[in-house]
Amino acid sequence: MRYDEAGVDVAAGDAVKRTIGECIRSTWGPAVHPIPGGFAGVMRWPAGDRWMAATMDGVGTKLHLALAAGRLEDACADLVYHCADDLLAHGARPLAFLDYLAQARLDAARVEAAVRGMARACSEVGAALLGGETAQMPDTYLPGVIDVAGCMIGEVDGRRLRDGSAVTPGDVLIGLGAEGLHTNGFSLARRVLERTGASLDARLPGGDGESLADSLLAPHRWYGRAVEPLLDDTAIHALAHITGGGIAGNLVRVLPTGCAARIRSDAWPRPAVFGWLASAGSIDESELRHTFNLGIGLILICEARSVAEVTARLTAAGERAWRLGEIEAGSRGVSWAD
Repeated sequence: MRYDEAGVDVAAGDAVKRTIGECIRSTWGPAVHPIPGGFAGVMRWPAGDRWMAATMDGVGTKLHLALAAGRLEDACADLVYHCADDLLAHGARPLAFLDYLAQARLDAARVEAAVRGMARACSEVGAALLGGETAQMPDTYLPGVIDVAGCMIGEVDGRRLRDGSAVTPGDVLIGLGAEGLHTNGFSLARRVLERTGASLDARLPGGDGESLADSLLAPHRWYGRAVEPLLDDTAIHALAHITGGGIAGNLVRVLPTGCAARIRSDAWPRPAVFGWLASAGSIDESELRHTFNLGIGLILICEARSVAEVTARLTAAGERAWRLGEIEAGSRGVSWAD
């Protein structure tokens, strides 16, 4: 099975982004800090060496599984964590969040659950849930479906801004563990469930007794608590939030010209859910790598001499951290060492 067969064409999405890029850049003035492939847009505040960062995303088709499992509140919290990690990738702290909820017809209970989840997560990451929009569009949405998206605004001191330009050959890749899929790859995961007829209540084969619902809907982790204190140190040259496109598709976004990343595929243990998806869905390794995070939610690119100290601080903060590989001189890109 492939992601495009489940209705998601990542290559087409990337092509559209390239096409609309000129139109977007035409609105930029000198205050905008261009970050090609960035996880958030960054521009200077009206005064001082401070920058504003902004990002927007949606929960996506994880909502379908969340509704089936009665976990809408948790899935909507994941949206906030996702956006906060996008800001973190450029060194920014969350300030405010705006949400957008849309249905065919208003279901008050679901709206309330969604807002509870986002409010809980906003409190955790330090963002105000500043406002939003609740839309009813019967000609646009299917009955019983809710769509949830949001925009997060943050700030970053110029000395903490990370844009990938400091990355250099010899740097080391440190990966932080994800519990599962986070908020990407669910169209393919749902197709596997449909074709196998597996129940969300069934035990995950090869797991530690958790259900398929537990493993597929595992929370999108927020890494700010452990990572933010490290950003006052210049040892961290860049960060990549591993979302749609997998490890390679997101890591390349923070690589400058002349830098190539080399990933060791055996450097960390994969959560059992990815083994089940591969087996139950007959998904080959290249498709797994292209679609899922494979158990790595954030990658730090660190100067080699500071790796031991950074890893120790991350571990002390409760993170699982692995040395995934290195940055080498070469054509900008990401390769795997199997």
